Amino acid sequence: MESQPTRPTQLSPGWALSGFDADAARSWTKALGADLLHRAFQFLVMLIALFFLLRDGIWISGRVLDAADRLLGDPGERLARKMIGAVRGTVNGTVLVALGEGLLIGMGLFLAAVPNPLLFTLLTAAFAMLPFGAWIAFTSAALLSFAQGDSVASALVVFGWGATVMLIGDNFVWPAMVGGAARLPFLLALIGILGGLQTFGLLGLFMGPVVMAAGLVIWREWISPGETNGGR
Repeated sequence: MESQPTRPTQLSPGWALSGFDADAARSWTKALGADLLHRAFQFLVMLIALFFLLRDGIWISGRVLDAADRLLGDPGERLARKMIGAVRGTVNGTVLVALGEGLLIGMGLFLAAVPNPLLFTLLTAAFAMLPFGAWIAFTSAALLSFAQGDSVASALVVFGWGATVMLIGDNFVWPAMVGGAARLPFLLALIGILGGLQTFGLLGLFMGPVVMAAGLVIWREWISPGETNGGR
């Protein structure tokens, strides 16, 4: 007796979603959205605070110096000047280094004929002011270049050039500029920036060098009371 051929098992249309947990996905999406909203609100508050600090910086610094001089005398005034210099140096260093990184990476994007190179250059310069922001921009440019038909080698060159510029800028140029403006040694400036990011988030870009500068002034004043802040 001939055996009847077995018919393939019919799969129901929803078999692929049989193990999908809608409640877990909904909870995860809600938590992610709340966290993104919280981060965006923090970033907005930081931008508003920076706007008013930069607009009224001279008046605020004068009042801070007057209050420090009244409360603590010359050591307090030196401490306040050091902290103001640290904040100004961090802001200026962040903006200048981000623009420089964006310009250099943008030149590489133009030479590599990446689609929309001007847009990616502007995005890289803007996102370079945020931790790892520029990495997302030029990595996306490299992936788009590969998706548009360029070779793997071309995409890797774009990514490698961007990574080289960012590593040099973030780890050497930026700490050197911040440390020079705040009169902090290179190592202390780097520790202040990275430690500030770890502890305070985005505000740590400015808080870290301020804390390090204040600590250095207090230490110098304790070692040599009344000595000026000229040397290191």
